[in-house]
Amino acid sequence: MTTKNLKNDEFYTPAKTIIDELKYYGYDGLFRDKTIYLPCDFDATLPYIKKEIKKVEWECLGTKLYQDVEIYKVMPDLFTEEEKFHGPRNCQFVSYLTEHKDDFGIKDIYISGYDALTAKGLKFQEAPFKCFDIIITNPPFSQMDEWINKIIDFKNNGGQFIFLAPLSILTNTYAFDYFKNKDFWCGYTEPSQYEDCDGNPIKSYLPSVWLTNFNVEKHKRKRPLTKSWKDHPDEFLPYWNYKGIDVKSIDDIPYDYIGVMGVPATFLKDLHPDQFEIVGWSQGKEQLNTLSGMIDWEKNGYTTDMIRLNNTGGMYKKCKGTGGVASSKIVLYNTLELKHPYKCPFCKLLIKNKAVSYTHLTLPTKLEV
Repeated sequence: MTTKNLKNDEFYTPAKTIIDELKYYGYDGLFRDKTIYLPCDFDATLPYIKKEIKKVEWECLGTKLYQDVEIYKVMPDLFTEEEKFHGPRNCQFVSYLTEHKDDFGIKDIYISGYDALTAKGLKFQEAPFKCFDIIITNPPFSQMDEWINKIIDFKNNGGQFIFLAPLSILTNTYAFDYFKNKDFWCGYTEPSQYEDCDGNPIKSYLPSVWLTNFNVEKHKRKRPLTKSWKDHPDEFLPYWNYKGIDVKSIDDIPYDYIGVMGVPATFLKDLHPDQFEIVGWSQGKEQLNTLSGMIDWEKNGYTTDMIRLNNTGGMYKKCKGTGGVASSKIVLYNTLELKHPYKCPFCKLLIKNKAVSYTHLTLPTKLEV
């Protein structure tokens, strides 16, 4: 619903975007007998809401506290026919779920009562998520880290969720561990547009993904692999500072490679957890230090005074002492020649094919300079 560094922080999710995604869960019966909370859907003019006061248990410094929290229950019987199909633009989640409340077997629907334009009401950070079974929303992108902290806590207490996030989350080091630990994964569709308050498409807005911890059927399908690493080893460059190979395209993932492969991060959109294991991430010093396959040339006594800045050729940076080698501990490097490593141009997801038995991967252990 929101994005960073823009004066107008209100962006609305088109009805089609919501329908295209939520229909998969609703018609599969995943909402049946569940209470759904929409923490970012509210319009003070709605005639079909009922204010409720819930006494919520909070914990502070080991002491249990109780606080009255105002939330709003959607009352479908109070909808007019026009409201059912033409709800306020910032309440499209309410409109769709209420319209299909009986079809999906939803028990109850609640909204937050927070008005982003006036900053009055219950913010998602303060909302009693544990009072509900399912959270569905388009959270403020500018507060995504806070949102993830909140939703993961909800998930750890047995809750389920579906929410929108910017596509850039696929290359976010903060979010990576949640993908790896299977706290959430991508949904079915990839929205590309939002609307302003007048219903006009915001064409410049970045694409998004749905994230969820519900079962997503497309991830269970096995990805067909047609390329052989043994037949085309020269198409898969080995990393200079890690025991693995670089795969340029998801469509090029080889079916016969026994080690770790670096694939584009967009692989997460169509993940196959039964077929592949997520090993790591190709950037971030702390994350790379946890990988057992890192090659520390500096430790082996080798240095290089030339590091290629990019893979466009001919561009070099003079480094003093082991500066070039030290920088290789932060990101992965490719190489055509061992003495001229260059930074891997894109963030890569490190995976292994579970169907191929792993044996020792032979890589260079001596840098020839």
